[in-house]
Amino acid sequence: MTKITLKETPTQEVLAKANEESTVIDALGRTIKIKKPGVLAQYRLIEALGDSAKNQTYMGMVLPLIYVTAIDDLAVNQPKTKLQVEALIQQLDESGIEAVMNHVQEKYGNSDPEKDKEELKN
Repeated sequence: MTKITLKETPTQEVLAKANEESTVIDALGRTIKIKKPGVLAQYRLIEALGDSAKNQTYMGMVLPLIYVTAIDDLAVNQPKTKLQVEALIQQLDESGIEAVMNHVQEKYGNSDPEKDKEELKN
């Protein structure tokens, strides 16, 4: 009997990595699910924040929060208004925000868009 091994194409590998969900535990013991959002989520966040989006420090603090998909298995919807962004900030509080920021930086902070494009070509 011949054994067949199926291997993902480079495109499938990149797409699988993009859809990968991970978890982080914050200092309060909450399990926070994280998934890299699509680029449209970033544009929507900027629109939702209005003039606040011009503040680079604020954006640097808020952008990782759109990676959050659930807190203790309770789904978190992408914020569509500044009020919803602030509600998520309040819900996560310092320990959740710190855990999310560290995890996002560790897992996605060193992304290389040019490398991803090359991998998709192969």
